[in-house]
Amino acid sequence: MLELSKRSRSGKFRLVTKFKKEKNSKNREARSSLGAPVHLWGTEEVAAWLEHLSLCEYKDIFTRHDIRGSELLHLERRDLKDLGVTKVGHMKRILCGIKELSRSTPATEA
Repeated sequence: MLELSKRSRSGKFRLVTKFKKEKNSKNREARSSLGAPVHLWGTEEVAAWLEHLSLCEYKDIFTRHDIRGSELLHLERRDLKDLGVTKVGHMKRILCGIKELSRSTPATEA
């Protein structure tokens, strides 16, 4: 009987939300290293944020289109397509990053 209960316990899976915590801490690190609140970011800070997301190929496009922190917070999927972000994974990474930045930005700043 004891052996059976041990087996059934070891057969169960446990959900670990490790990745989400790591992602949140990475975003916090990015914000703190960039200093200013997101809505005050210039094109250089936005480019550094893209680099932090490992999406360096879009730094020039965002800079050419003068995407600053205040515009970044309001970007949508349609805007990303207009900017030339065509890969779904890249779009999702940027949109999730923007969502995280928005959560950390008090409503009075945005």
